[in-house]
Amino acid sequence: MFKGIKKNNYLLVHLLIIAFVNLYLLTLPLTNVFGYEFAAVNALLLSFLSGLFTLLFLKSKNTEQKHFQNAKLIKSFALMLLIPFAISILKSIIAGFCSFWDGLWFYLVITSPSLIIGGALGSLSFFVVRKFRVISFTFLYLLILFIPVLEIYFNPQIYLYNPLFAYFPGTIYDEGLVVDFKLFLYRLLNILFFASILFFYLKREKKSASVSINRFFIMFLLVITVVFYFFLSPLLGFTTTESSLKNCLLKKIESEHFIIHTDNRIEKKDLKQIVLNQEYYYSQLSNFFNDEPGLKITSYIFFDSNQKKKLFGSANADVSKPWLNSIYVSYDSWESTLKHEIAHCFTANFGSGVFKLAGGFSPALIEGVAEAADGFYDENGVNYLASLAYKNGYRIDINSHFNSFNFFSSVSSLSYIYSGSFVKYLVSNYGIDKFKIFYQSNDFEKIYNIKLSIVIEDYEKFLDTLNQISTKEKANYYFGRKSLISKVCPRYISSSLDEAWKYYSLKKYVKAYNIFESILSKSENYNAIVGLAKIYEDNDSLEKAIYLLQTNIKTFSGTSSEFDLKFRLADLYIKNSEFKKAEALYDSISDPKPSRHLDILADTRIALIKDGTIKEYVTGSDFDKYVILKKINSDNYEYSTIPLMIDLSTLLNEDYEFFLNNFKQNFDVKDELSSYAVYKLSLYSLSNFDFVTARKLAGLALRYKDNPNLTELLKSNFTKTDWFAKNGEKVFNDTKFGTD
Repeated sequence: MFKGIKKNNYLLVHLLIIAFVNLYLLTLPLTNVFGYEFAAVNALLLSFLSGLFTLLFLKSKNTEQKHFQNAKLIKSFALMLLIPFAISILKSIIAGFCSFWDGLWFYLVITSPSLIIGGALGSLSFFVVRKFRVISFTFLYLLILFIPVLEIYFNPQIYLYNPLFAYFPGTIYDEGLVVDFKLFLYRLLNILFFASILFFYLKREKKSASVSINRFFIMFLLVITVVFYFFLSPLLGFTTTESSLKNCLLKKIESEHFIIHTDNRIEKKDLKQIVLNQEYYYSQLSNFFNDEPGLKITSYIFFDSNQKKKLFGSANADVSKPWLNSIYVSYDSWESTLKHEIAHCFTANFGSGVFKLAGGFSPALIEGVAEAADGFYDENGVNYLASLAYKNGYRIDINSHFNSFNFFSSVSSLSYIYSGSFVKYLVSNYGIDKFKIFYQSNDFEKIYNIKLSIVIEDYEKFLDTLNQISTKEKANYYFGRKSLISKVCPRYISSSLDEAWKYYSLKKYVKAYNIFESILSKSENYNAIVGLAKIYEDNDSLEKAIYLLQTNIKTFSGTSSEFDLKFRLADLYIKNSEFKKAEALYDSISDPKPSRHLDILADTRIALIKDGTIKEYVTGSDFDKYVILKKINSDNYEYSTIPLMIDLSTLLNEDYEFFLNNFKQNFDVKDELSSYAVYKLSLYSLSNFDFVTARKLAGLALRYKDNPNLTELLKSNFTKTDWFAKNGEKVFNDTKFGTD
């Protein structure tokens, strides 16, 4: 295959570079797997090297030669494509595949076309310009690579389609990724376009051919490119423009500080809640930042995560674009993310560069300031959770965390919480104005006139001395996870889980079972174990389901999944009439209190065991569960059950006033459980626009003050209910509910 290829074509040099780079990729997370990241990085590498090689190949030919030896060029491309494939396959044979077929599809669809693309760019550079061809090629390559920056900057989307790397999903939080029809179609169009360029120039008999034909062809390429990017790309879903997004989110609402574009399927009462919350958070953030955006913030509210993924690029992450003064959230997640995303828009006033972000694009600063401004994570104060992590061994190097991209190397919850807590510490001790300057420059010692290491030492002392209830079990629940880069086969497992659960929902149990088993052969996976257990349960094999969970609980000891598995196993014991075993497990969850939600679930079941209605509850429908909980509260309140009653009442679409009839007796707020239950009732009243009752209940919940972390949450809720009561009517009067 090397025969006849001249030395000055530098083929061997190109092949060695490809080999060395790919050997290095085997040492890195994600690219060490025969999958998406491996294919995308090689697409970038091969498109560039194949373009350079094409230039050198064409230059080595006699300018008077009528026919280039194009077969040799194709053979050289084949060698370039073969080396990464062979290296990754050999490594996978030794270490094990995630999925050979998934990896092969990624390699064929993402990597293979890159050689045609590189060759086309190389030939174009060779025939169009006379001098500085390598520089011209490099400029053209970087220009194409720069297009996504323009798309991210001007368009709402965060996903990217680009000829050089094919596709980027936008965030690391959507792990599942497969070669779908859209990606296949995109690469097919890439091949047709760039192959036509390569074919046109390699078929030219000599470089001195008609200048007019060459100019005509260049103009033709420019027209095709413009038509594709401005018309076909949005139509085919490769780009989401502002106008195309608004065409899908047809409903428009305008309040004092926001312009909302949302899906028609979201009901008006829910949109009124979003409007109220946005305006409330705006007032809160104005006080925190001592500043506010100059223009109205545009918020896009998607109906669900699936619609957001299709139109925006991310299913699991809500996002803000400060430079566009806009936020993008899902209807099914806005309550936990809205304030955080709005906070990002406030930072645009003191952000740096055209993107108006933190200096050096520091993710710890970008996300830290939004987390600090929000103040809470899963109904816990960020300082409390940071202290919980610090005291229980979940520590990070804060110095490197803020001075590099180590933000993504830790579990996401840990990165967000430490970043938010440290920023909150800086703002509390040095003021928001100084922090704004630091955010812009990312030069700590220059702005604060003190070494970062000294402040970090003081901050860690602050965390260590916080007088808060802290348990190892709670820390494990929030932080006992793996980051994406430390997971085994994350792309394959996530996409396989989606496929398996789809089969399960269709009751195609054999197919679902086989996929769950395949996942467990690659990695210890909580969701796959739960899936298998549910298949056993649905097929009347309770004993098999119980045995499966029993044998796997120790595997997840010290992780966030341990208590969830214990809870599921306890419920299976109930269904199998093994009540004592179930109660012991519920107690093992209730005692350490890993999370309020699990504590409430466990305490409720313990109460139902004593009441004798536990099996009817666990095996019953939502309506059956609701009736049982209403009955148990008819004489005296079982406070652990009240948050669950709220959830069931909402699911059953029960009238709010009718629901309140369940609570005619006075509440006795004397401990954490009763205080939290009344707090949840306050939130429920707030969601039903009963602001007076919500404020009354918020004040009642504050009678318990022995848990500072809970007290911080309760005070925040009282402030919110008070603001809603005083400003709710005005907000609605100032809001225009219309459509585009």
